[in-house]
Amino acid sequence: MGTRSATAAIVVYQGVLVDETEVFRFVLSRLPGLQTTMVGTAKATVAGPGGVETVEATLAEIGNPEIIAVPGGLGCHRQVEIANWLKTVSPRWILASSTGSTLLAVAGLLRNATAATHWLAGDLLERHGAHASPEQVVFDGKIVTCAGSASAFRAALVIAEAYGGREIAQRIHAEAVEAATRAPSVRLPMWRRLMNSLRMSRHELKDDQPAMAPALKESEVLDLGLITLHPQGDQTSDT
Repeated sequence: MGTRSATAAIVVYQGVLVDETEVFRFVLSRLPGLQTTMVGTAKATVAGPGGVETVEATLAEIGNPEIIAVPGGLGCHRQVEIANWLKTVSPRWILASSTGSTLLAVAGLLRNATAATHWLAGDLLERHGAHASPEQVVFDGKIVTCAGSASAFRAALVIAEAYGGREIAQRIHAEAVEAATRAPSVRLPMWRRLMNSLRMSRHELKDDQPAMAPALKESEVLDLGLITLHPQGDQTSDT
């Protein structure tokens, strides 16, 4: 599709999971030199579990982004217009969470590949020529897939490190810890799931390194470390 634009495009649609969308926005919007934009089939607000998102640019307007992120959502694999668009672009990286990987499969981007997905969506991947992995994060070439909200931050942060370097990834990680700790009660469900990713140990991250794509091999996976969250209100964890 031509020269890539300095854009991180987050795909949103009716039924999109807002938690995953906002985790991607949090990380990608902090990458220097990139404009993070919500894209969709038409400029409008779209509703999904967790709230609403606003489409800031149409697929036709966004051009060929540097990074494309596809959050999961209800009926994600039925978004034919988005799948057709994915076939026409050539971003540096593609990031998908939970059922978002099924949309990549529909677009033919995961043929004979292994991908992470929502635990109920494995059959959909297989139907479109891909293979479901039990892993939380899977790297395959320029495509990074993850199982859901708890691993979305982890997957996005690896791309952030590959794009901008370890120092930038460390800074984003620190900002996420602070934001999650200070998150108002209305946002606690999203941030509790984010904290599950922040609690990943260094050992767990090292276990994933051999599966990294060639494009990411030169980037050290950030040690997310272990932290303690003291939010306002309810402190129970999501399952």
